[in-house]
Amino acid sequence: MQVRFYKALWGMESMPVPEAIEKISAAGYDGFETPLATFQEVRNLGLNLPGISMLFPLDLEGLRIGIEASVDADAEMINVHAGHDWWSFDEGCRFWEGGLRLVEQCPIPVTFETHRGRLLFDPSSTAAYLHKFPELRITADFSHWTCVCESLLGDQQDALELAISRTSLLHARVGHEEGPQVPDPRTDRWLPYVEAFEKWWDQIHQAHLNRGETVMRIDPEFGPPNYMWTNPKDDTPVSDLWDVCLWMKNRLTSRFGKGS
Repeated sequence: MQVRFYKALWGMESMPVPEAIEKISAAGYDGFETPLATFQEVRNLGLNLPGISMLFPLDLEGLRIGIEASVDADAEMINVHAGHDWWSFDEGCRFWEGGLRLVEQCPIPVTFETHRGRLLFDPSSTAAYLHKFPELRITADFSHWTCVCESLLGDQQDALELAISRTSLLHARVGHEEGPQVPDPRTDRWLPYVEAFEKWWDQIHQAHLNRGETVMRIDPEFGPPNYMWTNPKDDTPVSDLWDVCLWMKNRLTSRFGKGS
């Protein structure tokens, strides 16, 4: 199985798009991930690095338009932040019923992210949807869940195992009980959190192998301030975002390999 790494353009907004794409490619990433509008900009500039398009639909028409535009822009995958966390279960089910019909017709993979504020914001509601819709595939970003649940999910094993079995894209960011991102995963202070997340990521890797997948996609999607901590005296970031993401990519390359 091939393991492919993607770099989010999030946090690189101060850099011209062609320069950002070149930097990502030169660092050994296999592709990039960015919201649809920026994805289209990349393609309009004639830049052909493989990429994942991100959508933020609040209704089925928005999802339909976004899927069609992403396919037209030659995305290799679509990652969706779907709906609102405050929708009722029935409202969510109506979205999935229509949305998964659109996904079924899409020629590229479409996954839905476990993200705060969205339909898949916590383990229990996500598990309910995954049980009801076996075709639903997710982007696993468990840093949101550790924040929402204020725990390392020790009491959420069934939901975690189900989510892991349905994961098609991994956002390899490390969170903690009070936030979605540790200040710097390279430090001893936060090593236990890195290792806790790596156990889940190992299971995602194994689940891909068990399903006979030919590729596993990973985005070490750490974010800039205010995701990243800053010095309260001068608001400077406590770590370098590019270096942190690259460190995580290299760590997971050593862990999983690149495959063939």
